[in-house]
Amino acid sequence: MLRSIAARAGAWLRGTRALPAPPPARPFPEDAFVAFVLPVDASARVNQTDRYVTEIASMRLRAVIPARRLAQHVPVWFVSLDDFVRDPGLSKFGTAGAVVIGKIPAPAILKRRGVLSELLARAASNRSGAPLYADMPDDLAALGKAVREPYLARYQRGLGASCTYIVPCRALGEGLARDAKRGVVVIEDPYENRARPVRATASSPLRLMWFGNLGQINASLLEDALAGVAGAFRDTPLRFELVTRADARDQLDGIGRRVRAAHPQCELRVTAWSLEATEDALERCDFVLIPQDFRKDWSKGKSHNRLVTAIRGGRLAIASPIPAYLELAGYAWIGADLAAGLRWAVAHPDEAAARVLAGQAYVEERFSPESVGRKWAAALGVR
Repeated sequence: MLRSIAARAGAWLRGTRALPAPPPARPFPEDAFVAFVLPVDASARVNQTDRYVTEIASMRLRAVIPARRLAQHVPVWFVSLDDFVRDPGLSKFGTAGAVVIGKIPAPAILKRRGVLSELLARAASNRSGAPLYADMPDDLAALGKAVREPYLARYQRGLGASCTYIVPCRALGEGLARDAKRGVVVIEDPYENRARPVRATASSPLRLMWFGNLGQINASLLEDALAGVAGAFRDTPLRFELVTRADARDQLDGIGRRVRAAHPQCELRVTAWSLEATEDALERCDFVLIPQDFRKDWSKGKSHNRLVTAIRGGRLAIASPIPAYLELAGYAWIGADLAAGLRWAVAHPDEAAARVLAGQAYVEERFSPESVGRKWAAALGVR
């Protein structure tokens, strides 16, 4: 089994292409600041001691945590879209040393395309003279194709013409390379949950967890995955716990009907998302299921984040073979057939636990906020 996993991961790594190189990071100007341009109501200076809470994972992982690390060295501002469009030089905040245009969720991009077209024009002129970066946790062009919204691709191309892309995994960088006229830098998502003791033994009922954002684009995928597992374990008492947005009721009702049709005695529990609720659910579960639509371009560039969260939480993840997960294949079960992975995990608790334990050491080295913060500082030229 380990040889099979290593072979799949090795095949993917051998197939990777060199990413477009960014311009060399220039020395960060004395007394300058870093700006993260974000969909916030008002601009504010980042305070290392403030607790910023948002349901948007990319905001926490790609702005809040890096900004607090950078703020140990230089001033950092969260700048509203409107403030950047009005004054792309950001002169009222001081001297900009680096400007990062953060992720804007796809629905907000489509809703505010007028403002964002102005943002692209301001970025193209770059009156501040500071290096421009665009944090890109998603392939917007691939997503736009899937949902038939071509403006998402135009917005992505516009950012790539003026900004160096920052992406959370190599596979996404490869997907965006065609638009990356100023290069690509890979900076992973940091973990944000506490390390927990490893446990990889099956309970009765068998307790399985899924967590994430549930919407139109992934609801049918999750429904098929959970129904497939439920049907394969029809003779085993099962309990699913789904941790997601409280307002995803329609999708959750559909999932519940499919799962109970496959396994009438299966219990389905829904927990409203919060960081604390996710950690508690990890503690309750035996294994974590992370299905991804690994054949679709919009999904191939997904980050390591949820797999890292499961490993950090002490649980074996059974996940689909997207490239970022294959990088961590030695610390989880990665494959197309999640039911087969669950059967393996139930039958091999010692090996499953050993994988997770090794994974926790690896995750600490590569995905800690400290490690990720150093990568942000290096990319932006902050010393």
